[in-house]
Amino acid sequence: MINNQLKSFIKAKREDYIVPIIDACENNGEWSEAYPIGFSQLDEAMRIKGQERGGVRDGDLVVITGISGSGKTTFAQNITKNFSDKIKMPCLWFSYEVIVDNLVAKFEDLKVKVKNKEALVFAPKKIKSGDLKWIKDMIKESQEKYNVKMIFIDHIDFLKAPDFSKESQRRIVLRDICQELKNIARELKVIIFLMAHVKKVQGREVEMQDISESSGIFQLADFVFSVSRYYNVKIVNDREVKVASNEGVIKLLKNRLTGKLFFENFEMKDNIIISI
Repeated sequence: MINNQLKSFIKAKREDYIVPIIDACENNGEWSEAYPIGFSQLDEAMRIKGQERGGVRDGDLVVITGISGSGKTTFAQNITKNFSDKIKMPCLWFSYEVIVDNLVAKFEDLKVKVKNKEALVFAPKKIKSGDLKWIKDMIKESQEKYNVKMIFIDHIDFLKAPDFSKESQRRIVLRDICQELKNIARELKVIIFLMAHVKKVQGREVEMQDISESSGIFQLADFVFSVSRYYNVKIVNDREVKVASNEGVIKLLKNRLTGKLFFENFEMKDNIIISI
């Protein structure tokens, strides 16, 4: 009898024992708080019926994709501006592709006051690694020091999978990276925005299957946004040349939350993305 009681006591102390599902909740089964990204039509597509506003939520992995030069980083910085300036939500940036000075200069162009430290935007003093364990440690430190909630990683090609080996197939590596980032987002209750390139596309807007080695990426993401610029054709030395315009479209290609897919046309003025 004593042994059975001891076993029951030990079992009750386990964190993974089975309970009624409501007892597994931390918020009594209510929807977690939504944080608008600052683009009204896209936020509306992410709004749960009956809730005041839509947006991203704790534990989300958000992929931003597009061809090189389409405005992925600019879109992410515009989202950061909204989080920092409008809803006072601290953001952490891992910038692998652009040096931090250039990132800061672009934030200043966006009127995000990072130089005088008014803006709630942070970064590691040195980008030492693409190792996900190091990234997780930096996120934890940012939470302890600055209560950071939003994480931006630019971009996936600089990251290393937990069990990386040179023999691993690229699609498997990218899948494992996204799986680990999703785990980090859920465990630490943060939202991770991940930039990812696409394969070259000709004469059309970017779609989800265009993400390079894409299946593992879009399957694990909660939201996938694409940024596409429109092009004008000019004649240069009797030849037609495509020149990127300041207009384009942001598309919500995947929406795990509500299933609604939407798009928002935009115009870019001084790096600020304005819906049109």
